[in-house]
Amino acid sequence: MKNKNFMFSSLFLALLIFPISSVFAEGKLEIRAISGFATNTTLTRTFEMFVEKINSDESSPIEINFIGGPEAMPPFQIGNAVKNGVVDMVLSTGAFYSNVMPAADALKLTNYSPQQLRAMGGWSKLQKIWKDEMNVHLLAFTNYGNQFHLYTNKLINSAQLDGQRLRVTPIYRPFFAKLGAAVVQTAPGEVYTALERGVVDGYGWTMQGIFDLGLHEQTKYRVDPGFYQAEVTVMVNQRKWGSLTSDQKKYLTDSAIWLESLNNENESINKIERKRQSEAGMEVIELQGDEREKYLAVARDAAWAEVMNNSKDVATKIKSIIE
Repeated sequence: MKNKNFMFSSLFLALLIFPISSVFAEGKLEIRAISGFATNTTLTRTFEMFVEKINSDESSPIEINFIGGPEAMPPFQIGNAVKNGVVDMVLSTGAFYSNVMPAADALKLTNYSPQQLRAMGGWSKLQKIWKDEMNVHLLAFTNYGNQFHLYTNKLINSAQLDGQRLRVTPIYRPFFAKLGAAVVQTAPGEVYTALERGVVDGYGWTMQGIFDLGLHEQTKYRVDPGFYQAEVTVMVNQRKWGSLTSDQKKYLTDSAIWLESLNNENESINKIERKRQSEAGMEVIELQGDEREKYLAVARDAAWAEVMNNSKDVATKIKSIIE
């Protein structure tokens, strides 16, 4: 185990010291970035566009050294990495760094888009909370409008999930468990095999992305409605942010707002994904009436109960902003 950890640490240190993604222009500030998600997948698509936009802009005062995803650092370690300045910037979901900031996962429950949060002053309040709790500057909120769904091979006719054995992440574990499902946590790359072997009946996933891992091949049903927003944020270590000039901060903030504007594409992308899933043979189970209301109420209440139990004071502050 010690040898394995040493090899990982040595590899990651080498990646930091000897960037492999690009050669940086003289006079430009380098920002080292890492993602909690695999590259070239749905949840990193717009962030990679953000990196490319900045690095291809000759007038940009910075360049981003995008080191990579989980192959460079396990997702559940990146919270401490950005907090302590091991990396400068991360793309992550709150569930990956709840060990550092337990209430972060609450952002998936927002009633407001990133643009609305900025316009109403809520974003600056959230930035203060993340600064105090995580030692980071909350830069951008991506993937808004890409909701989670339950995908399963076992037919249901109500909100209850008794008899379902579901693969989960911390994002929706309390929700599925509250409805009676037996829950199993695995890495994303293991979901296909777990379905193929009948180890699990289903899983939670966003509307977009199941084709990335071929999960459509092992899935019979998608349950509607969706629940929770895909909460994916870009964060910058606070010390690094504080070292930037006003021009560099403005450039990154303007770029973040552009990144958030790409969320507007999700409605049309979701329509395409629905069609693709249907053409792949996936049927839709549409919960309606009281069962729909129960399903959504349990999703909301279970999530808030979890974050309140983990960090009541901070969760209460976040709730007052996003609800």
